[in-house]
Amino acid sequence: MSDGEKIRVMIVDDIVDTRDQLEKLLFFEKDIEVIAKASNGREAVALAKQQRPDVILMDINMPDMDGITATEAIMTQDPTVQVIIMSVQGETDYLRRAMLAGAREFLTKPISADDLYKSIRHVYKLATTRPRPVVGGAGPGVAVAGEGGAEGQIIAVFSPKGGVGTSVVAANLAVAIRQLTSKKVALVDANVLFGDLSVILNLRSDKTIIDLAQRVDELDRDLINDVLTTHTSQVKVLLAPPDPQRGELVSSDHIRAILEALKQEFDFVIVDTPASFQDRSLAALDLATRIVTLLTLEMHCIRNIKLFLEVADLLEYPHEKVMLVLNKASNRTGIRAEDVEKNIQRKIQLQIGDAGQEMTFSINQGVPLVIGKPTHQVVRDLGVLARELSTAAKPVTAASAAAPTTEAAQKSSGLFSRLIKR
Repeated sequence: MSDGEKIRVMIVDDIVDTRDQLEKLLFFEKDIEVIAKASNGREAVALAKQQRPDVILMDINMPDMDGITATEAIMTQDPTVQVIIMSVQGETDYLRRAMLAGAREFLTKPISADDLYKSIRHVYKLATTRPRPVVGGAGPGVAVAGEGGAEGQIIAVFSPKGGVGTSVVAANLAVAIRQLTSKKVALVDANVLFGDLSVILNLRSDKTIIDLAQRVDELDRDLINDVLTTHTSQVKVLLAPPDPQRGELVSSDHIRAILEALKQEFDFVIVDTPASFQDRSLAALDLATRIVTLLTLEMHCIRNIKLFLEVADLLEYPHEKVMLVLNKASNRTGIRAEDVEKNIQRKIQLQIGDAGQEMTFSINQGVPLVIGKPTHQVVRDLGVLARELSTAAKPVTAASAAAPTTEAAQKSSGLFSRLIKR
């Protein structure tokens, strides 16, 4: 924060005494200024659009429009606003709902002055680490995917062995990148036979990737926005079909065309890629800017990773395109990451810790860990991965060396044919 700059705070509470008390607590803080007060959620939404505060203190229980609904509306119009939810109730369900709505912190009433100051400064600091987008559209010189700006990046989350956590990492990574950058993020369930993202994110929709595949020649912004489902994090999700029979109708050409269209509309396209070398997987891997390749410290997984790296070399994927990430990292397996690196002759670039019980709970609740437990060490690990992927330059050789032309891809039929042609 520069000298003289203040954190602009709005207080939202239906009780006048509470609003006044909070304002008095903040009055003597030289770096904090109360710029507006609202008595209900509906008034808060209007004032937030007009005043554009840095931080909002939002009561959860209010008449007319509650704090959760108001937070969701405010985050939709300006996702960089930092919301601190306040409630006399401290139950887990209230915390979960607040975080899903987009709140950054949760304070239980009565709130101590120290906790109030710390929370406001903490969430403001989080906001200053991210670029603030121009609300209502991009200004001159701002590149927007799909509007004459740069194409978005496709990030495939993949492993040559199932069960290592690709779907969970893909879902949490998409939310983490959205939180970190406030840019447009799409998440694609390319496991069209047995996709899990609807469960992991607790999403229900009658529209899936089938609806785009059936109209692949008509792909445009309106159709894409109509089919993709919006998660509470504001990540747009393309769900897999509800059963394998319909999933079989989605071809690799469909996958390729859909991903090409999505990268025109989104800054980041995260693809949950099935653990195989079949055409559908190869379509995503070919088009990917980066392939986040997950491995675990198990012998059969390490063997499959070594085979995949050999195949990636044969397919002429640039080394910088394949990013090795150790998932469920633990020292209890009897295998060291350093020994794996020696064996496969490649560097493991990042490690994500093991949070088996917490991750299972988050899946059962339908709340990504990055939302449900934002301070967990595994969430910090995912944040490092999100930062690396969102700030790294797009590999200049990836598109030309890794992605075959549409004509070449149509003539290829599976991995074996691709390798024989080379």
